[in-house]
Amino acid sequence: MKKLIGVAVSLTVLAAAVWAFSPRPLPAFAPTALRADQLQINGLARAGERLVGVGERGKILLSDDHGNTWRSAHVSPDQAAQLTQLAFANGKVGVAVGHSGWILRTSDGGEHWQQVAFDEKQSDPLLGVWLQPEGKWFAFGSFGRFMTSHDQGAHWENAAVPAMQDKHLNGLAGDKEGRMMLVGESGLVLRSSDAGGRWEPVKLPYDGSLYGVLPLRDGAWLVYGMRGNVLRSNDFGATWQPAVVGVKTSFFGGAQLPDGRIALAGQGGTIAVSADGGRQFTSQSASSQTLSALLGTSGDRLIVAGDAGIGIFTLDGTASASR
Repeated sequence: MKKLIGVAVSLTVLAAAVWAFSPRPLPAFAPTALRADQLQINGLARAGERLVGVGERGKILLSDDHGNTWRSAHVSPDQAAQLTQLAFANGKVGVAVGHSGWILRTSDGGEHWQQVAFDEKQSDPLLGVWLQPEGKWFAFGSFGRFMTSHDQGAHWENAAVPAMQDKHLNGLAGDKEGRMMLVGESGLVLRSSDAGGRWEPVKLPYDGSLYGVLPLRDGAWLVYGMRGNVLRSNDFGATWQPAVVGVKTSFFGGAQLPDGRIALAGQGGTIAVSADGGRQFTSQSASSQTLSALLGTSGDRLIVAGDAGIGIFTLDGTASASR
């Protein structure tokens, strides 16, 4: 009897060993996901229905569920440099820019990004990019760096003019009529009526840094920057009227929402919203961290990004973190 028990135990141990070391399919693991609320994200854009964010260490995040969850895109080569901004001409083709003159390009909606330019010897950043879907594309940044591309971001050439020299160029936008505005430090505003062919300076009643510009649907233009300064022009920059903001925080990102309201994001997690075309704003706090970008989705729902990553904020004051 003892002999039979010993044989049974030996067979059990042998079977367990065979099972442990035998080849078998691995369990299915969930796709790699990043915590979007644990990365500094500097820029947001849409690629069709997809949302794309860029930020620290060269990370590019993608969301196909309206910002609820995020995953990582493929970047080649991965320089791990800070990315500052991005823009898409359509649902497929886009460009992202960052430190050391890094320029990345995608042609598949952000899934894969290929390096177009990178300067290993110079760390000065490109701070923004703006694309004309049927025309020139523009990249701009510190110390007057201003470049154009005529082939959807594949090749770039210098296009700076003397008025840009040594200035930090922070924001650029244009309208459907080919008019464009470029803003930067020391109250710099340059405008172009011919899609960037010629640039002329605009006098502004404010000499501090400006971080962004918005062409509005009613034909007006809005610029925003340090210490809560927001100004509106009805005549393409010939004259300006200060907006009533009520806070002294700096604004770094802005957008006109689908319902026509204007939202600005900035220091200390402040969101300022205007329902009268940028003449008056009311503010509320979306987080305790600085915000650098926002996108409007539906209703009161915003996707916001900044030092604390990407989050979802509703204009009734509620906020949640993306994953």
